[in-house]
Amino acid sequence: MRLARIMFPLWAMLGSVLFCVTATAAPPGGGPEAKKLRVGTFDSRAVTAAYVGSEKFNRRIQQLMEEHKKAKAAGDAEKLKQLEADGKAQQDRIHQQGFSTAPVADILQQIKEELPAIAGEAGVEVIVSQWDVAYNVPSAKFVDVTDLIIKPFHPSQRTRRIVKELSKQPPIPLEKLKLMPEH
Repeated sequence: MRLARIMFPLWAMLGSVLFCVTATAAPPGGGPEAKKLRVGTFDSRAVTAAYVGSEKFNRRIQQLMEEHKKAKAAGDAEKLKQLEADGKAQQDRIHQQGFSTAPVADILQQIKEELPAIAGEAGVEVIVSQWDVAYNVPSAKFVDVTDLIIKPFHPSQRTRRIVKELSKQPPIPLEKLKLMPEH
């Protein structure tokens, strides 16, 4: 009997707490009261095209060419071999990013300080490649932020036309791209 007098108030308090927690929780499955998740998506191929057409990329290529020239003049065969291997690997990665769905994290690193402002301008909480969305709740709202993502690379009109044409074409599957002959 004495135990019942102690336990009843504890059970009542626990019940009140559970009621408060469940009454204020968002409905499962994103019901009408749940805040809709806004996700910014971009075409990674467009990001690659904008980067390759940018001054940042051109400066990087000029730097690599200078290193190659210096290594050649110095007769540094090992350095030449390494630079040529790095150049080939970079070219392969850019082809995979520009024509298929390879991740562009290395390119986005160039504009990482600008991503929060891009998200704010688009009104999104998350930014992901459109090719990387494996699952989403039905209430998620997707916003194309491709134009905002490429803007920091200052794309020319020519690059913008390329981006527009890319968006009309499906990406080449990575497996198929890797089998294509090099040009």
